[in-house]
Parts: sequence; C-alpha cells; structure tokens
Amino acid sequence: MNKILALMLIVVFAIGTIPAYAQSGRKGASATAMEKASDEAVFHRVGDWFATIGKSPDEKKAIIAQRKADRAAKRAQKKAEKAKKDMDAKMKDTKNKMKKAWDK
Repeated sequence: MNKILALMLIVVFAIGTIPAYAQSGRKGASATAMEKASDEAVFHRVGDWFATIGKSPDEKKAIIAQRKADRAAKRAQKKAEKAKKDMDAKMKDTKNKMKKAWDK
C-alpha cells in the first residue's frame, strides 16, 4: 500500500512539472506564422463572402470596406471602454491609498 501511495505521489509530481517544461521558450505563434497571418478572423472573411455572393466587384469592395470600417469602429470603442475601466480602477485605487495615508 505504501509503495502504491509513493508511486502515485511521484507520478502526480511528475505530471505537475510538465507545464513548467512546456513554458520554456517563446510563447505564441512562430515568426513564419505571424508573417502569413491576417488581421481578419476566419469567421469575418466567411461572413464577408456570404454577404458578397452574387454582387458586382464594385459592390463587393464597398460592402467589404463598410464591414471592415464597422469592425474597426467596434474595436476602437471596446478599447476606449477598457481604457476607461482601467483608469477608473486606478483612480479608485489611488483614492483608497490617499484615504489610508490621510487617516494615519
């Protein structure tokens, strides 16, 4: 029984160290993959394709440009909201620190 317990502990420890070995090196995609990567996600390109089926080339360009502009505006809005949220959190943290310093 003790041998089985000891063996299980060793296996659990060995499995627990695997993520540490996997983290060595650069995270993310390789340089080659990043060179060939597109800013547009696959599902956006598929949606654009469905939206432009049967349209003339000029209409296709206009539709795709409009959709890209809408996505860019939405990304900018989300980024601004996140920046506002982060700034509010920093202001609250600073206010709490100032209050603690004042109370001392």
